[in-house]
Parts: sequence; C-alpha cells; structure tokens
Amino acid sequence: MVNLTKFYIYVWLLIIIPSHTFAQFKLKKVEEFTINTLSDLDILDYFPSKNIYLGFIKCSKGNDIALVNAEGEIIIKKNLVGEGPNQSISHINCMAFSKDGDIWLQSATHVLLYDLELVLKDRFSYPSSLGIQIRGRKEYFSYFYQDGLESSFSFITNPSNTNTFLNNNELDKNLIEIYTPSIDKLFKIAPAADRKMYKRLSTSLISSLYFITYRIDNKNKRLYLTTRIDDEITVYNLKTHTLLSRLKVNHGEFNVLGVNSISRQDLPSIDGISLGAKNHQLFLLDEEQFLLDYVKEIPYGIYEQKKALDPYYHHYNDPSFHRLILFDQKKQLSGDIPMPKNGHLMISLPGNRLLFKIKNPDVEEDFIRYEIYQIVKN
Repeated sequence: MVNLTKFYIYVWLLIIIPSHTFAQFKLKKVEEFTINTLSDLDILDYFPSKNIYLGFIKCSKGNDIALVNAEGEIIIKKNLVGEGPNQSISHINCMAFSKDGDIWLQSATHVLLYDLELVLKDRFSYPSSLGIQIRGRKEYFSYFYQDGLESSFSFITNPSNTNTFLNNNELDKNLIEIYTPSIDKLFKIAPAADRKMYKRLSTSLISSLYFITYRIDNKNKRLYLTTRIDDEITVYNLKTHTLLSRLKVNHGEFNVLGVNSISRQDLPSIDGISLGAKNHQLFLLDEEQFLLDYVKEIPYGIYEQKKALDPYYHHYNDPSFHRLILFDQKKQLSGDIPMPKNGHLMISLPGNRLLFKIKNPDVEEDFIRYEIYQIVKN
C-alpha cells in the first residue's frame, strides 16, 4: 500500500511540475549615463580599449554616424551619405568597430572603412544576390577573420533582422551569404530547408516571414542563427561552413510554435499589423554564453487600448513585451527574463553586461538616458 501511494505521488508530481526547469536569473543595474541631445541616438557597438560607443543619430536628413564616450559626450558626428569624396553614395545598412578601432560601414553594395575622425580610409564593392537595403535603423556589421589573418577577412552580406527571401522566392536556398574579398568569393551556408520550423510553415508564409536573426562569435568562428518564427537556434562553424549544433528554445510565451502546421490564419494580426510573437535579436556574452531577445504576442484588447493612446504603437517596440533567454553552448539556462522598465536593449558589453536605452513614452526629455545592467543569478 505504501509503495502504491508513493507511485501516485510520483505520477502527480510529473503532472504538476514542468518537464523543463531553469535556473533563475535577473538583471541588476550597475551603471548609467545620459547623452545631451534632443535627437534620438541608438548605440550599436562598443570598443573596450578606448571606452567609446559607436551609434547613429536619427535626423531629418537621414542618419549621422556618432561616437560617444563613457560619460555620454558626443565626440564627433557626421552624415556620411552623399556624393562627396568622404561619403557613401548609398544608404548605410550596418556599422561596427574594426578590430583596430576604426569604423566599418556597409551599404547594399559597398563596404567603407573610416578612422575615428570619420575620414574615409578605404572603400570596396562586393557582390550579393540579395541587394538588401534597410531604412529607419541600422544593424551590426558582422565580420570575422577566418584564419585569424588580415587576408582572411570575411563578412556577411545580408544584414541581420532582414528577409532573406525578399528578392528571391526560391524555397531551396541558403539563409546566409559570406563574402571574402581577398579571393573574391561568395559562400552560401545555412540551408533554409534544414530547419525544423521550415517544414511547419506553409509555402505562402516562407517568402514573407523568413526573417533571419544572427550573431557572429569572431573569436571562436561561430555563427548563431534563428528566424522570426522558430523554436531552435542553430550554431555553424564559420571555418568549415558546417552545422555544429541545434539548441532547443523553450519560450515562456510563443503560442504559434504549438501549431504543427502553421498557416497565415495562425498568425494574429489586425489591419496588416502583426500581433504575434517573434524572435528579435541575439547577443553574445562572456564564457561562450548568449542571449535571445524575443517578443511575446499581444492580446487584441490590449493592442486596441495601446493604439487608442498612441496611433503609432507597435508591441515589437514595447519593452514590456520583450523577454530575454540565456543559453550556453549545450542548452537553455534560463526561463524568460523581463526587460528593465522602458528599456530597449542596444548591445552586450564585457562582464555579462547589457546596455539599455531608457525611453519613457510619457515624458519628453532633452537628453537620452542609458543604463547598464548585469545578468546575475536570482
């Protein structure tokens, strides 16, 4: 009788306890600074040895490239799009610090190298079957040195957070294009058809929803990749262009991933605006850990309330619907980690720290507030 009672208790525990449990983590504020500007400024990269940030200022004439020090002072800013000898003739998609502290800029057709005075040092064109051009934002310029040598400099031609099927409806294709200038060769890796989620999406959804999100680990020559609607992160070896591993993602709330065969009817929307969940960004941390930033689905009623107060509202831009998930190279380490109030995650920093732009939609300020948080066990 005792053994039977233990058996029933065991079965009951299996029912009420989730099949996967994670350690608890939280974000702890460790630092803050303000940037005295009336214009909106996003930060995309950080150069530790000089303790400076690289960002861009949104203005009426496009975007100014800006350097900001640790105290929040804008060191220099310039509009680098135009027909001048120091400018790019087309819109800038991506930007990042070089390994030596210069600045890489990437358009849909050219890569440009500037010094810290924003003076042009080099420029070259590159091939791409996609020719993607993004507006209203910029992405991190993803480059690496395949053999650790200058001659093996390579970069991804299609920016993260873009639709790789935008100009090409071939269903059997690779999601990532890599160009190596020294040998003038374009490599294509990460077949779309190899993804488990690919087989669950209806054909009509693939060309419109197959947005990729990726991040390069330059030190270990790894590529981390997921897509807008996905329950896995794939890791690729950038030296051999082969798949290293698949990491299962257990989102706290991503309803459509529970559907076996996903069609357009499974994606909540109103007037062409998506109300559904999506994977948003990936961020690298220390000790080969990394983060996924994803957005939860917004209920129709809440969206209507938000829209009534702000006609431009979209829950993708609302930090209260964003969640972070922590991973190492083998598995998921955390459940959902909420963002700081009004915190828009910009970049990761050394020491498992994260830089957030704090933007209160109800208050107009004559400065931009940035806060730095560290990921710690709760």
